[in-house]
Amino acid sequence: MNVYSLAVLLFAFGVLLIAILALVKRKDSKAIRFSLFSVSVCGWGFLYSLWTSQDFSPENRLTLIRASEVFAVFIPITWLHFVLDFIGKREPVTHFYAVNYGIAVVLALLCPTPFFFTGIHPVPVFKYYKSPGPGFYVFLLVYLTLVPYAFIHLLRSYRAAVGQAKEQLKLLLIGWFVSFAAGTTTFLPVYNITSHLVLLLAMPLYPVLMGIALIRYGLFDVRQVADAFQRDKLAAIGTLATSINHEIRNPLYVIKCLAESHLENAKEGIYGSQSEMLQRANEVLSKSIEQTTRAMDIMKRFALFAKEGTQQVPRPEEVDLKKTFEEILPLVRHELELDKIRLINAIPSALETVCADRRQVEEIFFNLIVNACQAMRDGGELLVSAEQHNGNVELQFRDDGPGILPEDLPKIFEPFYTTKESGTGLGLYIVKQLVEKNRGEISVNSKVGEGTSFLLSFKVWEKEKLRRSRVLTDKRDHTALSAQGA
Repeated sequence: MNVYSLAVLLFAFGVLLIAILALVKRKDSKAIRFSLFSVSVCGWGFLYSLWTSQDFSPENRLTLIRASEVFAVFIPITWLHFVLDFIGKREPVTHFYAVNYGIAVVLALLCPTPFFFTGIHPVPVFKYYKSPGPGFYVFLLVYLTLVPYAFIHLLRSYRAAVGQAKEQLKLLLIGWFVSFAAGTTTFLPVYNITSHLVLLLAMPLYPVLMGIALIRYGLFDVRQVADAFQRDKLAAIGTLATSINHEIRNPLYVIKCLAESHLENAKEGIYGSQSEMLQRANEVLSKSIEQTTRAMDIMKRFALFAKEGTQQVPRPEEVDLKKTFEEILPLVRHELELDKIRLINAIPSALETVCADRRQVEEIFFNLIVNACQAMRDGGELLVSAEQHNGNVELQFRDDGPGILPEDLPKIFEPFYTTKESGTGLGLYIVKQLVEKNRGEISVNSKVGEGTSFLLSFKVWEKEKLRRSRVLTDKRDHTALSAQGA
């Protein structure tokens, strides 16, 4: 076995161990996609080191070459899919993943045919190497497109990251760059170029760096994410508690003043008769009950928000956006007053209801208002408006704060990205996740010195209810037809 084949073999073993360790730490989509990428790399690495190191007959060598490429064609898309999921990016365009996985499957089916490799030819170092066919050039094009694309997004995420997340990404960038740079040199002997194969010796560095990221910096550690969400929730509850304290003090103060005034008047004999005193007592009790109900309603809203606001699975229902927005205001009114922010509620009463989870909509509103308050510490104006358009209700949250820098604008929905010293970087990330879970859309526009505008879009209730009814009817019809066919 030559030293280059040995380096690839050690690399493949290391990748396999890292994949197992990642799955032990967590079993969510990120770990699963990382494992799919690792399986592709391992399959290619083991077979590559085998056919380049052993003296096989030409037929057997060609068979092993083609088998290794079956794994190799999945490396670009599985890696890109993992990277975008890891940094919180959606697929670039609709059906992007489906199309690229489909291309990989087609290439894998072509690997055993002369369309992918026409045969083998002699080269220095390895004695024999693969001779490319048209399918190989298609794979090369896919590889040289998807791999750099993933690196661009990874680098952007690294620049935006802070703290431990930045250290993680630094190790990952170095490890992946080394492994992909070295792996890319395996294309060169196809064209009889073997001078750069020395880079293959650096491939085992990748699992070493990944191991450090896993063990020292908690890569794939679900507790890191959970802790960040907990800090974000505690910060929200802190804001709520301040507002609740402010809101409840008012009705309690009214009750206290009414009771003290009535008792003082009764003690000093101001009431002319017993009936007058009873009438005044009834008025005091009636107003006290009214203020107590107001306080209890505020506490009820707080309890519901804290308990159900972050549920994972949305429960679609008919939601009146104006009413829901007004119900969240007592929870943030003190924050608005504290930051001297004028809130203009321009949501029309005649607006159609939407299909969404009401508690999650409340959390969306809460986070957007708090985000605006944090952006306008010196005061300002927040305008909330809405209109109906093409079967959707569109909401706009527009502030006249300092705005967002153009280079920061694409990153604001990324997890852990924040421009605030004490922020968790999850507020707007949570908003985006909740909007999309409710089949909505969110976008942002901003100009430095002029302010920022968030645009949200939700499906109108009647149209969405009709769509869901049609889907349910189609499913029932399909089930009935299947039963008849059986």
